[in-house]
Amino acid sequence: MAVAHPRTHYKLHPQRGGWHEKPVSVVPLSSQMALKDAMQKEGVSSADYDDLLWIMAQESAGIVNARNGGSTARGLFQLLHAQYELNPNGEASFGNAVEECQGGIRYIYGRYHTASRARDFWKRHHWY
Repeated sequence: MAVAHPRTHYKLHPQRGGWHEKPVSVVPLSSQMALKDAMQKEGVSSADYDDLLWIMAQESAGIVNARNGGSTARGLFQLLHAQYELNPNGEASFGNAVEECQGGIRYIYGRYHTASRARDFWKRHHWY
């Protein structure tokens, strides 16, 4: 039995040995381009793109406005309700890929200070 909706967040398969990493190739090109646009708007170095894209792949597979049926997690970076305000237009940003990426970037740099630290934490805990 998988935990979390199969198209959102990561999937745990207890019968198959736990979490399985999603390749970044699952992220649609439109979401990849939105991430690049958001990084530019937020002043984030292009050197962080791979780490941010990897996190997006694990969290939502690049599905805009993805929802996790087991929590309030939502969007490309699966922000919880308490973090919706990090989006440029709060909850109204969901459905706008660039703004969802901006919210994710703001969360990641606010909490972890670097995308690399966020990715490392995610790999150890399968959440961030």
